[in-house]
Amino acid sequence: MKRIVMFSGGVETLTYFSKEMAKEFEKKGYAVFFYDLKSEKRDGRRLRKFIRTGNTVMITFNFQGLEKEPGVYREREGYVWDEYRIPCYNIAADHPYYYHDRLRDLPKRYYHISIDRLQEEYFKTYYPEYESLGFLPLAGTKHTGQTEGERTTEVLLTGNYTPPSFCEPYINGINEEYAKFYRGIIQELIKKPEQTVEAVAKRHCERELGKVAFDDLRLVFHRMIFIDLYVRNYFRGEVVKTLAEAGISVDVIGKGWEELECGGKENLHIHPQTDSETCLKELGKAKLSINVMPWFKDGAHDRVFNSILNGAFCLSDTSKYLCGELKEGEGVSYYDLQHLEELPGKVTELLQKNEQLQELVAKGEKKVLEKHTWKQRAETLERWILEKEKRRK
Repeated sequence: MKRIVMFSGGVETLTYFSKEMAKEFEKKGYAVFFYDLKSEKRDGRRLRKFIRTGNTVMITFNFQGLEKEPGVYREREGYVWDEYRIPCYNIAADHPYYYHDRLRDLPKRYYHISIDRLQEEYFKTYYPEYESLGFLPLAGTKHTGQTEGERTTEVLLTGNYTPPSFCEPYINGINEEYAKFYRGIIQELIKKPEQTVEAVAKRHCERELGKVAFDDLRLVFHRMIFIDLYVRNYFRGEVVKTLAEAGISVDVIGKGWEELECGGKENLHIHPQTDSETCLKELGKAKLSINVMPWFKDGAHDRVFNSILNGAFCLSDTSKYLCGELKEGEGVSYYDLQHLEELPGKVTELLQKNEQLQELVAKGEKKVLEKHTWKQRAETLERWILEKEKRRK
């Protein structure tokens, strides 16, 4: 492997992750070609000139370059990846049930990478026709231009908000019986949020219908992705609402926060959606950063690592993997989604610590720099790819 194809021009955060990894690959002597999804005609030609069969791999996030885009796919010939026998390594940054329609008709040398261990288990169970390469959690980035100054933002959350009401048409779209069924799943997840959506959905399906066929079940999960969106945004809204109504100043960066219904709106400071670089800069001005997991129960979100690397002490709900990597006080403190009433007291106590808070962040930063940057993720991925190459020879 001497050449790597990656992607830009799609979702901004995925481009950012790709460029952070590319920096590390280039340091190791690899040539990296960024295929611009906004310039398919031009880059389709450039891509073919870059490729060297037997010396090129493709690394992507969320199926970019694997959706039959015109520059990489022709109806008669198929994918350019198959034409030149290029292995495709896809890091799925969301749960596999989001991708059910895409997990078909993929290149022959497709390898799936999961960012959560339970999502990896799900993929292996429901998509055995493809090879799961392994678990590779998201990573953090330290903003290079960061200078240590006064932290003027007390509490910051970087991320969009979609009101749960957005999901109501999907809940009520068929009939009252279906709506009751969906609401039962949602209520159980809110009451016991340590569970995965698929575990609760499967139990409810089997209680109502008995044993469900394998193919039917994975389609059912795909059609319930609105439940995942509902519960993750429900808790994201509840966390911010709980703090604002307790009189704590909260800054949020992202779309949709104007639609949050809560008292204490004077304590909520809304900033427009921006790019990854700006979010890192803003974390460098924050004392505390709030993370609400996007329903990763055995993985980690880059928001946790980004916060610590840029000097903000992070408050997060738990996941098995994250709690194993960062202990309480190592740049992070964990709160319980079932006991959000305890969160304002925890935040107030931490804000009073000042110098001690930065000592705690420094403890976490040491660990994150050792294990959880895109440098380490690139190294792991390189090792996996080279092992694959060795087996093919």
